[in-house]
Amino acid sequence: MIAALAEAALRSFALGGVVWFGLTLLRVRNPHVHMTAWIVVLLASLAMPFVMHWPTLTIHRLPLSVPAADDVWPADVPMLDRPQPSLPIAPGAAIAPIVKHGVSIDWWMVATTVYACVAGLLLMRLAIGLCLTWRLARAAKPVKSREMIDADVRVSRDVGGPVTFGSIILVPPQFFCWDAKKRLAVLAHEGAHVANGDFYVLLLASLNRVVFWFSPFAWWQFARLAELAEIISDARAIEMIDDRLSYAEILLDVAATVKPRPMELAMAQVSTVRARVERIITAAAMPVAVGWRKRLWIAAAIAPVVIVSAGMIAYRTPDPVPAGADLGQVPAEHYHPFVNFYAMGPTSVFAIFREGDELYGQLTGQRRLRMTVASDGTASYAASFGEITFPIDAERRSSELILHMNGRDVRAVRVAEMPTPATDPVALDHYVGWYRVAPNRVLTVRRDGDRLQVQETGRGRSPVLAEGNDAFSVRGDHLLIFLRDEQASVSRVLLQNATSGARLAQRIDAAQAQAIEADFARRLAEVPDRFREQVPAAGSKEMILTGIEDMRRGTPNYDRMSAPLAANIHRRLDELRATFAALGAVESIFFRGVGPGGYDIYGAKFENGTAEFRLLLEPDGKAGDVIFRPDGNDELGGVVSCSEEASVRGRAGTSPIRIMLYNETEDDIQVFNLDGAGQRKAQSVVRSDMSWVALTTVNSPWVIADKSGKCMEIVVPGRQTRFHNVEASNLVARPGRAARRAVPIANGEAMLRHYIEGIGKGQPDYDHMTAEVANIARQQLPFDQAILARLGALRAVSFRGVTALDSDIYVAQFANGSAEWRIGVRNGTITKIALGPNF
Repeated sequence: MIAALAEAALRSFALGGVVWFGLTLLRVRNPHVHMTAWIVVLLASLAMPFVMHWPTLTIHRLPLSVPAADDVWPADVPMLDRPQPSLPIAPGAAIAPIVKHGVSIDWWMVATTVYACVAGLLLMRLAIGLCLTWRLARAAKPVKSREMIDADVRVSRDVGGPVTFGSIILVPPQFFCWDAKKRLAVLAHEGAHVANGDFYVLLLASLNRVVFWFSPFAWWQFARLAELAEIISDARAIEMIDDRLSYAEILLDVAATVKPRPMELAMAQVSTVRARVERIITAAAMPVAVGWRKRLWIAAAIAPVVIVSAGMIAYRTPDPVPAGADLGQVPAEHYHPFVNFYAMGPTSVFAIFREGDELYGQLTGQRRLRMTVASDGTASYAASFGEITFPIDAERRSSELILHMNGRDVRAVRVAEMPTPATDPVALDHYVGWYRVAPNRVLTVRRDGDRLQVQETGRGRSPVLAEGNDAFSVRGDHLLIFLRDEQASVSRVLLQNATSGARLAQRIDAAQAQAIEADFARRLAEVPDRFREQVPAAGSKEMILTGIEDMRRGTPNYDRMSAPLAANIHRRLDELRATFAALGAVESIFFRGVGPGGYDIYGAKFENGTAEFRLLLEPDGKAGDVIFRPDGNDELGGVVSCSEEASVRGRAGTSPIRIMLYNETEDDIQVFNLDGAGQRKAQSVVRSDMSWVALTTVNSPWVIADKSGKCMEIVVPGRQTRFHNVEASNLVARPGRAARRAVPIANGEAMLRHYIEGIGKGQPDYDHMTAEVANIARQQLPFDQAILARLGALRAVSFRGVTALDSDIYVAQFANGSAEWRIGVRNGTITKIALGPNF
């Protein structure tokens, strides 16, 4: 305890030194500013023993490598952590006994006893003073007169001069014999103490002095706060009587009679009255009062210093990572977060994480974001499509939530939690089987002795570690929780990924799993040739035209769709019907190419706009998947200055368009839609190096703001702003758009070559990608690797231009063909990457 208190005292002293230096450096003379600053320091000092070490900066040092044979691991299997071995003791070695010399004194116990005795005496003195003064205040008689200020003034024979106790002003009986000016000055001075809460500030300072009695800073802090309280009250009294010299005489007169008790705040203490009189006479002007807003700004300015003074730096050296390990070895890292999972549909999950007092949310397919909690207890999660809110109390006590999204309520049922409640061990065979994680992917769960292994379609096997009842993890960050139905049989699995969130996968039988795996293998075999040849699949154009007409009528033919696509179309039918109605009749459709996933890409010209379709046909002629992107009409759109926000209005009935923003400001940004009245509608928060997509209409303006809500620019959707890069260096270019580069990004070609080499080997360098790019690269790896294997060795790379998202366009020449790549690079990290035709 003594060590912790001594450390807290030193941290408080350092904090006080920085604040004193800042006030001195800035030549601050206003006592109100000084008072606010030192109150913040006082509160931080009292809290320091409890909050120090909470703000911790962890620096990860490079681990020491442990040599292993190069042929132990195949190249694509992740290495597993192994704990550092302890130092061995030689067989037969004896531990020498400790030799004691003389009498052993526990100096820590002595120091603790001395500290407790002194602190106890000071605390007892403070308590006795409070008790005696409280009894004195209760016995005093209230004064009621028209001359009295709006305060609790009482007369007591036990005080020699005016004093303050709490919100009570005590005056001596001779108070009524004083002239009107003296009475007014006294009441103004003491009333200022009451109004400013000086009694309570000094009470906290006294407690701080009791706790840190061994620190000179605690005693100085009390004296400084008392001095500032008197200076401010003196200024108030002088303002009331408007006569400095008369007030100085009054102060000297009162000082001769006052004998305050420990917890009384006397108007004139002998020890300070001389300095106060000199200050009153020599001051050129009275200090200007400081409002609450300015006080908050002062506190906010000191807050970073408080955090730094309370924080610590921790160095973490990871356990040595071997160059190879046994595939059957179970990872040593467990899953640590506390989290509840709520199902929002057949596959979508909303996860709520608790880390101390912080609350985080993550929706399937989106990033984990810190949630804000309003004063009414409403928590808010900034999803890409709009804000999700819910009452925070309901999350703690209910098994389901009602989530408010875009003006509608969505029922979300809690399906799992971590950590899971402990139960008796369950046979691993209950989990073995197949689970559909995507329309074309299956999670296979196998048993290997007394442990489980999981494998997703197109990826390698991974061992899992038991975390609790029906819960397992992979490397401590990817979570699997098996869910049971009413018959207590495992029917689903929840998969939590730190990057893309949680999703639900339904259990399927062997025949269904084999069909999905076979379809994936077929696609993996067909895609490379289709991508190299860039020829559309038979019937794909007719499928799109028929689907457009069905959607315009609101009668889609679900029999010509795969089950997952039919379910998705059914959920979004009203939205899609309205979009196609706004586009109007089809005028033409044209083939653009084949994407790296085997999708046929078509462009379509409508009566009121254009759009892009990406269609994946299944062998039976059904539409396996469709990706639809409206591209607006011929209106260009643009970027508007923030000074015009008040006059910018959206227009109804214009062409649908999907816009994509990419945040390169190296900080969070907010995106708001402006309605017809010019009012901001909260939409989303976009993290640095992340993209954001919205379906909107042409000329429907969007405000891009910083974290505080200050406008940075206004994007008006159109052909020029379908893809928009938010970059700090371009925000000064107004109006219109920032000029595109004419030369490639430095090191861009080298990064692209390195990326292609890694994909070809099945070993992408994820460390040099943003989280968003790395997640996409993992999902697309089997197809991209197969395409590169078909194209052959890389021969040359040529720069072709720059996209609207500030990505470089390259054409890579291979031994058996060519491919277009688009890459964005910043600070040696790939921020954007795309293979194949993009329009």
